[in-house]
Amino acid sequence: MIAVHNMFRREFRAMPGLAENVEPGDGSHATVVADHVDLVAGLLHAHHAAEDALLWPKLQERAPADVAPLLDSMQSQHDEIDRRLDAVNTAMKQWRATPDQASRDAAVRSLRDLLPTLEVHLTAEEAGILSLIDNHLSATEFAEVGQHGLAHLPPSSHALLFGMLLHDIDPEMYELVRGTVPAEIFDIVSIVGPQEYASHRERLQGRA
Repeated sequence: MIAVHNMFRREFRAMPGLAENVEPGDGSHATVVADHVDLVAGLLHAHHAAEDALLWPKLQERAPADVAPLLDSMQSQHDEIDRRLDAVNTAMKQWRATPDQASRDAAVRSLRDLLPTLEVHLTAEEAGILSLIDNHLSATEFAEVGQHGLAHLPPSSHALLFGMLLHDIDPEMYELVRGTVPAEIFDIVSIVGPQEYASHRERLQGRA
């Protein structure tokens, strides 16, 4: 979870600057950045859906007294993030259609508006449930949460998303991620993924 959350932090923090770097009228660059926002936002939505389907029900069953105080706040945070992501999605559609300065600036504002809510949620989730996961879920069960989320995203994006996940990861976390992915898959995506992500970052900066 920490590796995924750190990826979300890095990517969402960078988005306002990426959008600001797009020159008004540069529709192709605006589309590249907007597509990136959509991809990461879709991953965040899939991550939350996987938690709702596979994580919270097991924790409720196995540690109801510990989970009960967390559920309402986690759900309200999910709902608020969804509302702000809807605003981001609307801004991205407008920016694609009309890549002028006003649309770009609206896109930047929507991304900045999302950040505080997302940061609070990620930190609260880590503080509240990491120990519950360690105590009440097996490694296999927790790996299923990540696999569930990935299954709801286009297969063509999987290598890029793994590259995104592995970027800047520390060695200990790298080994934890390796343990959640079948070896024959990890051996491929651990090489191809970082290469795809490096190229992707060049495109986001308008350098490719």
